Amino acid sequence: AFMGCHYLFKVDISGAAALTAIGEGAFKFCRSLRQLILPAAVTTIGRPPSLNAPRVTHVTLPTALTTIGEWAFCHCASLALTSLPDGLTSIGSRAFAYCSSLVLTSLPEGLTNIGSGAFAFCSSLAPTNLPDGITSIGVFTFEGCASLALTSLPDGLTSIGSGAFAYCSSLALTSLPFGITSIGESTFE
Repeated sequence: AFMGCHYLFKVDISGAAALTAIGEGAFKFCRSLRQLILPAAVTTIGRPPSLNAPRVTHVTLPTALTTIGEWAFCHCASLALTSLPDGLTSIGSRAFAYCSSLVLTSLPEGLTNIGSGAFAFCSSLAPTNLPDGITSIGVFTFEGCASLALTSLPDGLTSIGSGAFAYCSSLALTSLPFGITSIGESTFE
């Protein structure tokens, strides 16, 4: 839709009431994009709408949003989201990787899927717990999240992938859930 619009600074499509999905590559290579306002009816953000938009500072995520696809906001280093919609159930692999300005202090309670590397190197990410519906944490999901200060993990958690919490220097876990059956290599390196 807007792919390669190098001089696009702000996109406000909030008036497109019938729009329910943002497709793959919709904002790819919009290097000057700083603000993105989406319509309230959007439930899915595809793979990758804002890739290579490192100057994006503000995205208005609709309350109806349930899925954020793979690589959706990867490398948006200036993106300073403080919350995610309550109805969000799935975050794809690398969706927010390298978003160093992401200042989330909690994740939506209905979240059941967090893809591999979804928050890798989000140095300002600081939730203290994860939603109870999370049963698996993929490889490198929180790698390099220096501010991540989790004090516990969900009771239903059964597996933690390799490097999932590598280089998380603020991690404050004192125990692991009893149901864990698999922990990958270098998980807590």
